[in-house]
Amino acid sequence: MSYIQIPDYVFDSIINSLQRGYEICEGVDYSSKEIEKSSEYATGYSRATIASVLEDLKRYKEISN
Repeated sequence: MSYIQIPDYVFDSIINSLQRGYEICEGVDYSSKEIEKSSEYATGYSRATIASVLEDLKRYKEISN
């Protein structure tokens, strides 16, 4: 089994991104008129977060190989 090294600051950034995405999803309020509380906003934010995390992880996998 091989291991991939990721700097602490990158790991922390990934955790923070995922945490923020989770909070956005938790904050959806279907009765609110605020865009930031809409399901569409949460969906877009989550999708962007996942894409960013995947990009970071793939980059460090390539560096390790």
